[in-house]
Amino acid sequence: MVDRAAFGALVCAKRGVKKQTQESLALNVYGDSTRKGDISRIESGKTAPQETTVQKLMEALDITEAEMAPIRASRVSAEQLDHIAILSREDLQNLAARFQIEDAFDRQDRDLRDLLTKKAEQYRAYRRQIDSLDDRVAEIADLKSAAQDAAAKLNFDEVEEFLARVDEFETEIAAETKVARAQNALLRGEVDQAYRLLNSAASAFSKPVEEAHRRIRFFDYLYEYGKSHVSSGLEFAAELIRPAVKTVNPKNDPVVYANSLNRLGMALQAKGARTPGEPGAALLVQAVDCYRLALRTTTEFDDPMDWAMTKRNLGIALETQGGRMPGAPGADLLAEAVDCFRAALRVRTEADDPLDWAKTMNNLGNALSNQGIRTPGYAGAALLTKAVENYRTALQVRTEADHPWDWAMTMQNLGGTLATAGSRTPGAPGAALLAEAVESYRAALRVTTEADRPLDWAMTMQNLGGTLLSQGIRTEGAPGLDLLAEAAGSYRAALRVRTEVDHPLQWATTMQNLGIALRNLATRTPGAPGAALLAEAAGSYRAALRVRTETDHPLDWAMTQENLAMLHSAWARHDSTETPKDHLQTALTHVDAALKIYDDSTGYYLEQAGKLRAEILGALNALGD
Repeated sequence: MVDRAAFGALVCAKRGVKKQTQESLALNVYGDSTRKGDISRIESGKTAPQETTVQKLMEALDITEAEMAPIRASRVSAEQLDHIAILSREDLQNLAARFQIEDAFDRQDRDLRDLLTKKAEQYRAYRRQIDSLDDRVAEIADLKSAAQDAAAKLNFDEVEEFLARVDEFETEIAAETKVARAQNALLRGEVDQAYRLLNSAASAFSKPVEEAHRRIRFFDYLYEYGKSHVSSGLEFAAELIRPAVKTVNPKNDPVVYANSLNRLGMALQAKGARTPGEPGAALLVQAVDCYRLALRTTTEFDDPMDWAMTKRNLGIALETQGGRMPGAPGADLLAEAVDCFRAALRVRTEADDPLDWAKTMNNLGNALSNQGIRTPGYAGAALLTKAVENYRTALQVRTEADHPWDWAMTMQNLGGTLATAGSRTPGAPGAALLAEAVESYRAALRVTTEADRPLDWAMTMQNLGGTLLSQGIRTEGAPGLDLLAEAAGSYRAALRVRTEVDHPLQWATTMQNLGIALRNLATRTPGAPGAALLAEAAGSYRAALRVRTETDHPLDWAMTQENLAMLHSAWARHDSTETPKDHLQTALTHVDAALKIYDDSTGYYLEQAGKLRAEILGALNALGD
């Protein structure tokens, strides 16, 4: 007898490895591709297959008896949720199958344990919800008994009073039963069903304010699920809270109205931050509008904590929006974000709420850093210095010992700002800032490890590579070559996690940066070894263009085209090349492609590409016919 949930998860994982569709697997197993529904039911754990079917699936998917052993012996129970830290890999996978975590077989142990720990918390909340229903049932029984006693005494007013309360309690218990079912649905990954149940539970209350209170409470289930699991949870969270925004009277119930708007903004903001291009920008605009409306009814004087929370949320949305918007409009949004965070800090003080204070200080550092990146000269340097000060201040609370993940994130932010400041500062002071940035990244990597937090680790390795690259470019001789080689090594390490299949955009960015590091190494490496590095760099750029297409990512595509132009221009100057003119002609083709995309909104890139084109033409003219 197999554990059908665990076996279904294994079949799904193996089918993905084999790149088979449900139709093709059905054809292999049943001789009938139309029976893909049977495969779907097996993969979802809804069907317990016969042993003959199990054997056919094992043969079709190359599943070994060793892989089947833990599934055949599996005895998954709720008790395992109290011992996630010490469960074996097989037990983790089998437990994950119960929660229908589809990519459990691909996750690293620590990542899977973290996710199952969250699932365990959801499960315990779900059990508490069920237990509370027993208390409500007992209260209803007591009220009905009291109504019978009142009826026996012909006290009809008391009968009505007791029965009205029974009616209220039964409405409440019906709603709470739907909430329990919704929590069960989320444990199974059925977010659409959870939304329908929660929406129905909230709609059972006739008074708009009562309904809104439920929607505000139920919102958190879908919102937290959306942040931790799939973005559809964010969409459903937004849809769940919208009726509260429409029906609550802002004059009569300003706090409920503002809280509803704030939550709608949170869902739109989180979804917008994950959504590229115009759709994401539109969501962020909607989020900002929600926060602004909420602040009309939530004042610093009357509701300081809610006001500070909304100000901080508005700041985050404005910062995200401003970071995506070029020119003066984007700069204005970042400036407003800074004002929002500073305003929130009037309420969120270190003495009263140190963790929220440190979080807001970190947010302020991010906004100042983004401002500094976009501001030239001394003004930009001053903004970057202020951002560094804010991060260091936040680190007084966000310590490695007490809050390691928050500490690592702030150290990452500190490293990025120091690296930006260092790259813009000449001489020894700039070199010192870059060295300090490297130290910050290396410190963060003590907590953010490849085993525990692979995606965060890869991002830190990517950023470390960028700083080492900047150091290497500025450092002469063998030490500079060592730094450039170390930068390339950091990018290659990041690519162990940032794969083209799983994280195509991040993979393409890292491939481009690897190409830049290799190009800089090549220009300092004479002869055939240098030419080999140039060829490898060209391969990295061209690989990145598989994702960075002109249609889907025109600006990124143009940047990679410009990098190819710089590469071939360098290749033309390299002592091992016998065809400098061909390389220059290729460089000209690439820079002209980039110039088709650049315009006034990307003024810096337009200017740099124009200079590069002039240099290439000058080199071609110098070669003559």
